[in-house]
Amino acid sequence: WRYIPVRMLSTGIILAVLAISLVLTALALVGKILVSRSNDRFVRVRNLYVYPVKSCGATELKEAEITRLGLKWDRSFVVADSKSNEMVSQRKYPKMALIQPTVEEKDGTITLTLSYPGQSPHEEKLTKADISSMPKVEVKVWKDVISAVRCSSEAAQWLTKVIGVECYLVSSLGEQAHWRPAADGYKTHEGDQAGAFSDGFPFLLASQESLDALNAKLKMKGELVVPMDRFRPNIVVKNVSEPFAEDYWAQIQIGASTIFRVAKPCSRCSMPTVDQKIGQRHPKNEPSRTLKTFRMFRWVKSTKEEVYFGQNLICAKKTGRIRVDDPVKVRCVASGVGRQNSIMTQIMVTVAEKLL
Repeated sequence: WRYIPVRMLSTGIILAVLAISLVLTALALVGKILVSRSNDRFVRVRNLYVYPVKSCGATELKEAEITRLGLKWDRSFVVADSKSNEMVSQRKYPKMALIQPTVEEKDGTITLTLSYPGQSPHEEKLTKADISSMPKVEVKVWKDVISAVRCSSEAAQWLTKVIGVECYLVSSLGEQAHWRPAADGYKTHEGDQAGAFSDGFPFLLASQESLDALNAKLKMKGELVVPMDRFRPNIVVKNVSEPFAEDYWAQIQIGASTIFRVAKPCSRCSMPTVDQKIGQRHPKNEPSRTLKTFRMFRWVKSTKEEVYFGQNLICAKKTGRIRVDDPVKVRCVASGVGRQNSIMTQIMVTVAEKLL
């Protein structure tokens, strides 16, 4: 030892310590991944929903088709303001919750039926040929400007009468032609889409246990419990290990082979305060007021604290079907609450894929 220079000895010790640290870190990551799989072994799909017209009523499904834009027919149509071309939503017009859309496709014809209490239903028929020849328009969904097609003047008149603002109905260009890339930093593959007219991601997941935890707090305050429709998810899961366990999920698999990347927690606006059965806002802004007491935190890429409920997903596989009661497998967790897009989580996802 006396012949080994002190500098070389110090460097060797440092390298040895670094190597041990890396090994321990890798073991910790693997352990965290395996523990997460153990904790959430019995998760299953409880409900599936699509919302054919953005900000209008839901359609509950037993099974749903995966497309590059999300679940088939989800937010495939949007109502736009005639003056600004901006989306019209329940945030300003809560009565839109009572507009119930249904979609059917037969022999190449898409039939969208809009119903509203006290009004005769409106039926809008579209074919692929119609969509290619219909007038094009650019509509705004938050910061995104999206190319779409304008539907009939009859649809515009019907919606204007029901909502009480001059507006018109817009359809997406179709699953393959529609182009609205997911935000940088969230793509699992090049060409990933943000959905047709969804707020920013093609899928939204929430757990029944998280809703139960919120409702327990509402009961303690003497408030009425709320149903899941206040949060307008696409995929509702059950049997998670604890309320808001989904905060820690980074990658999941639904059914035999459909893999989703958990992009980020879903920040909530005023929409959950709208009762979807009567189209009215809660006078005390519940449940948002209660959520603020225990669900307010700063997501890793956010500059401020916000209220979160549910998780935004991007599907790695753009085809297939998912069904109610399908098993949900947690393939990898995040490095911490709201850290689905951190560098450490990305490393963990890579490690998890090697373990499978």
